[in-house]
Amino acid sequence: MLVYLTKHLHLKLNKTTVMKRSMLSILLIVLLMSILYSSCSKNQGEEPQPSGGNKEITANNVSYENFVGSLIQNKCSACHAAGGEGASQWTFSDYISVKNNGARINNAVLVTGIMPQTGSLSSNEKALLKAWFDRNMPEK
Repeated sequence: MLVYLTKHLHLKLNKTTVMKRSMLSILLIVLLMSILYSSCSKNQGEEPQPSGGNKEITANNVSYENFVGSLIQNKCSACHAAGGEGASQWTFSDYISVKNNGARINNAVLVTGIMPQTGSLSSNEKALLKAWFDRNMPEK
């Protein structure tokens, strides 16, 4: 009888331990997924708002200051800022860094469409970005 109780008790301890480990594993997986989901999603869904008044941004007046800067901030900087996941490839911190990488940005966003990886640009955002490149990337 003692042997039976010992074996039975041992099995219960093993099942409890396995169950606790399984629950802990599930909790860790959910936590990691939450962190990964939020790490590159900073403002990804927001469309850049025009700066400098209520003037409508068009293909004829689009600039870094009134549109592209906020687009880069909202759609790219979560990964391509100092310390970001994509900073080892490109870091965008200001107008000069964006302009110096203009050909690469144009290719990755408008030609191949591989960026941004965590979302996409609206057709209006793409059209204004293309217009900015076509206008030789003005700052103001």
